[in-house]
Amino acid sequence: MLVSVIKTILAVLLVFYYTHACRQYEPDYGPDCDIDRGPCTKRIDNIEIAIDINPKPVEAMKELSFTVNLRGSSGHEKLIVDLVMPGMYMGENRVLLKKSADGEFTGVGIIPRCPSGKRLWRATIEIPDIGKVDFLFNVKK
Repeated sequence: MLVSVIKTILAVLLVFYYTHACRQYEPDYGPDCDIDRGPCTKRIDNIEIAIDINPKPVEAMKELSFTVNLRGSSGHEKLIVDLVMPGMYMGENRVLLKKSADGEFTGVGIIPRCPSGKRLWRATIEIPDIGKVDFLFNVKK
């Protein structure tokens, strides 16, 4: 009985912590990418980087297909998309993308759900010897 009570108290404290942390560190900026409308594109020098996530709408806790297209760069066999919730540590969440065609990289991953209902996520793509680019987008609850 005592073990059951302790487990319940710990579960309540954990939910309170995550809910409070999500609210406390909410960033004062919003998305720069409307991923539900289609791919988002940015540039590093003369290289164009486009990211797309499917199926749409992009939802938390669902298996998602990530696609990154690089135009103006070659020689890479894989890329990593680092998914972070701004202002809240949600654990390490990286999606390995493997080359599927010339300049196209694909992989599968899941975006966790924040208990507070916050929806803003950052996808950082680092391209070796070139640099990195961030995409900020919302996911459906």
